[in-house]
Amino acid sequence: MAAAAEHVPDVVVTDIKMPPSFQLEGIDCAHAIRHDHPDTGVVVLSAHDDEEYAIALLGGGHSGLAYLLKDRIAQGDELVRAIHEVHAGGSAVDPVIAERLTGSKHADDEDRAILDMMSKGLGYADMARELGTTQEAVDRRVTELFGRMAGDGAGAGLLGEFKRLHAAVVEQAAARTTLASFVPQQLADRLAAHPETAIEPQELVVSVLFSDIRGFSTLAERLSARDVATIVGRHLEAMAEVVLSHGGTIDKFQGDAVMAIFGAPDPVDDHAERALRCALGMQQRQTELNAVGWGTDVETLGLGIGVNTGSVIAGTVGGGGRLEYTVVGDAVNVAQRLQSEAEAGEIVAAASTVAAAPDVAATSIGPRMVKGREEPVEVFRVVIG
Repeated sequence: MAAAAEHVPDVVVTDIKMPPSFQLEGIDCAHAIRHDHPDTGVVVLSAHDDEEYAIALLGGGHSGLAYLLKDRIAQGDELVRAIHEVHAGGSAVDPVIAERLTGSKHADDEDRAILDMMSKGLGYADMARELGTTQEAVDRRVTELFGRMAGDGAGAGLLGEFKRLHAAVVEQAAARTTLASFVPQQLADRLAAHPETAIEPQELVVSVLFSDIRGFSTLAERLSARDVATIVGRHLEAMAEVVLSHGGTIDKFQGDAVMAIFGAPDPVDDHAERALRCALGMQQRQTELNAVGWGTDVETLGLGIGVNTGSVIAGTVGGGGRLEYTVVGDAVNVAQRLQSEAEAGEIVAAASTVAAAPDVAATSIGPRMVKGREEPVEVFRVVIG
């Protein structure tokens, strides 16, 4: 708006959405420009092929406006023609939208004739010749037509309602994105699709993965807090990408440690193999990070990983107004203990996990006593390629 007021151009080409809220600011802007600068035409580019958006733009009683679809402007000369049309004071609509509007209940035979010509890309001059009338008469007809389609003479009713609907969609998407930052993506999707459905605890057989940077506490003692935060941030971001690429759920980050689940909240049959291949991918990614360097005197960071498969209770736990989706059970405790058994660069897995993933090579390192359990756990070291 400020640029239009300063330069008063012949034509403004704008997106339908603008920062900061990315809703329908382009339509408001177009109407305001036409009101404040009657000699400036406006072309609105949009990714929305719903005819209601075009009606909201053109149904406000203004001429000198055009509505085009972004994905079509490179296919022909619609944009050039639209610019010439609005500069001359006429209006234009994308041929795809115009063709669809010919079936509108608000359009009579004369309206359909105009819409049909618009769908063929004809401008006001060509339409006037076809109809044996003037361009001014065509403009009045188009303006009246879109005004009727908008529901009232000014088009404000539909535009206001449409903006409220569009804002609700934008807000819902933003809320879903925010929610996914605090809970597993799969759970966020489920809550967004069925907000009225409670997340009931369920017993599942899953594979649980724990990873931890070896010697990081000692390392952190000699680094600044900012360096520690930078290193941890890079590491966790990279590990999260690997987990998600293998269909895992990030349960939590705790310092430099990662807890991931395979098989919850959405059960999968191959959760054990996914977990082991994810562990291999995490070690590979850590090697790549070490090769790039950490920007300090830290040369390499070794990662130890433990994986276990077993029954857990998956659901929301917590109190004091704060809930967290997680899994609890002996299988989780064993996975965490196995992680402490792994040396830097190693993956240690329970026999239950290895048996369920026969295609992943592993060698037995014998039974291990795990704190909190009376019976030893048969442990394997996964072969890293």
